[in-house]
Amino acid sequence: MHKDLSEGQKQKINLFIEEALTFNKKHNIFVRKSLDEIIEKDVLDCIPLTKKIDKHSSVLDLGSGGGFPGIIASIIKPEAHIDLLEKSQKKCYFLNKTIDLLSLKNTKVLNTTLKKNNNLKEYSLITARAFSSTQNIIDLTKNNLKKGGSYVLLKGKIEKIEEELAPIDTNKYKYEIIKLVNKKYERHLVEIKRRE
Repeated sequence: MHKDLSEGQKQKINLFIEEALTFNKKHNIFVRKSLDEIIEKDVLDCIPLTKKIDKHSSVLDLGSGGGFPGIIASIIKPEAHIDLLEKSQKKCYFLNKTIDLLSLKNTKVLNTTLKKNNNLKEYSLITARAFSSTQNIIDLTKNNLKKGGSYVLLKGKIEKIEEELAPIDTNKYKYEIIKLVNKKYERHLVEIKRRE
C-alpha cells in the first residue's frame, strides 16, 4: 500500500475500504468496484495530503463523501482533530459507522451544508477533493481558516488548476502547486496560504 504506513494503519485502511465496498453495494456512495481500485485511485491519492497535517492540527475536510481524504487523514494522523463536513445524510451515516468501527476518537462528522458566514470554528488546515472550485472554497471558508493556516486541495490536471487559480487575489493569497507521483493519473496538491 505505502511504505510509510504502520501495520496498524494499513489494517485500518483495509477495514475502511472493505466497509466502504460493502456499504456501496446497497447505497452507491462512490463509483469503485474493488479494493485495488480504491487503493490506487483514492488511498494513494490522499496519503501525500497527510504529510501537510501537523500533529495537533485542526482539519476541516469539505464534502467528505465516502471518506477521502478525511478518514485516511484520521487514520494516519491520530493526534490531529479532524471534522468531516458532509451534507448527505446517507454519507454521514456511513462516515459515523466507519468512525465507530475504527475507533477514530479524533474525528467528528458535521452533517450540514457549507454556507458563507457559517458558524463553524477556525481550522489550521482546510482540505477538499472534488468538492468545488478553489475560489468558491476560499469564499465559503475565509472565516474558518486560522491565522497561519492553509488550504490543501487535491486536484487533477494542471490546466484546470491554473484556470481555477486565475481569479484568486494574489495580494491576499499565495499558492503552490505540487505535482504528485502517480503513473496513471495527473494529480496535484494545491497549497494556499494567506499573505500575512
